[in-house]
Order: sequence, then C-alpha cells, then structure tokens
Amino acid sequence: MDRDDIYKKLKKEFEATFIDELIPGILHNFANPLNGIMGRSKLLQRRLGESIKKINERFPEIDSEIMEDHKKLIDDVDLITDETDRFLNMFQVVAEKFYIISNTSMQRINLSDLIETEMRFSEFYLDLKHHVKKTVNLDSELPEITGVPAYYSICLSTFIRHSMDAMKNSPIKEFLISTSCDDRSVCVKIQDTGASISEDERKSLLKDPPVPENACSDLFYALLLLKKYDVRFQVYREAGMNALSIEAPY
Repeated sequence: MDRDDIYKKLKKEFEATFIDELIPGILHNFANPLNGIMGRSKLLQRRLGESIKKINERFPEIDSEIMEDHKKLIDDVDLITDETDRFLNMFQVVAEKFYIISNTSMQRINLSDLIETEMRFSEFYLDLKHHVKKTVNLDSELPEITGVPAYYSICLSTFIRHSMDAMKNSPIKEFLISTSCDDRSVCVKIQDTGASISEDERKSLLKDPPVPENACSDLFYALLLLKKYDVRFQVYREAGMNALSIEAPY
C-alpha cells in the first residue's frame, strides 16, 4: 500500500465512527458552554438594563453624551443576546438532524415535522440557502405514518441533494416541497427546475422492483428503501419542472 492508500483506509475507519460516535460527543461538549453563554448573556442584559435605570433615576441631570453611551451598551448587549439565540437555534437544528439519523427504531412519524427539520438543516448548504428560491407548503394536520425516522430522514436528504445537483447549471433555480393526504396515504411532492433525468433512468426507477441499471444511483437507493414501507412513487416532468411524488400509507 502506498501512502495515499493507507490514508484512505484510515480516513474510512474514522468516517465510520463519525455519525454514531463522534457527532453525539461533539454536540454534547458544545452544549454545556453554549448554555452557559446563553444564560450569562441574558443575565447581563437584565442587569445592565436595571443598573442604567437606577443611574438615570438617581442622577436625572446626567448629560446626553453619557446617556448615548448607555444606549450603545444596551444595544451591544441586546445584539450579543440575539446572536447567541440565533447560534443556539442553529445548534439545535444540527443536534436534531443527527439525533434523527441515528434513530433506527420503528415509530410514528409526522412527515411534515420531519420535512421542516430537513429544510432547516438544508440551510447549511450555502448554494441552496442563497441561490435557490424555496417554497415549502406543509400540512400541519398530516396523519402520522409508521417507519424508521433515520430511513425517512436520509431519503429526504437524498431527494434535496438530488434537486440541488440537478439545478447546478440551471439559470432559474426553484425548489418546491409540499405535503398533503387523502383517506389512505400521506403524499410528499418535490419539484425543482433542474435538468431532467433521462427516460431510461425514469423507466428503471419505476420498474417494480426498481433496477439499478440506467437509474440515478441516489434516487434508486432512496426509493428502494422507501418501497420497504409499501411507499408508492412517481417520477415525471410537469410544467417545466422535475417532480417526485411519494405516497406513504397510514
């Protein structure tokens, strides 16, 4: 083995432990100082406001320049608190995503809630965040389905990534995802303005069971996994957009 082969072997061993072992530990170790920062910033915000209020009451004749300095201090602390809140929200999105993809127990799943989590996590893809127009229409009263959260999460991530790759060279980049239901199934519809898959690829995906020959490998494996739950799907072109429709029984 040359040096590159040895490195790739060790890198593969490292990556094998990343999601299941390292990420939970990293998030746990980040959580304690983050909670401390959150608590102290809010405490500082309250104490500063109370202190300046007392100063103003005790010395009403204080000049306008000092008052302006007080206002700047309060604004700075407010900004620190707001940014800390924003960082905490991003941290929670990452923690929730990695919790879900590690959750392999069979349970009830609300696909609207899961998609909302996936879309928040997808904001870490800068191209999707800054260059793609996103439309999300989720039914908040969606019935729950039965399945493994990790499986559905990884499939949804695959569908989002596939749309991103398809739109890479598109002049217009739009991504739409929606949920709905009828009396038997929950439906997820994903659309994008990317390059369409070939007819051979589409036919390969729609075969029962789907076959890997001539199929998009990412879509093939995601749809194959969902078929284990009797999920029905369609892959088609509609109004100049790629469309993937998934129906999961409940």
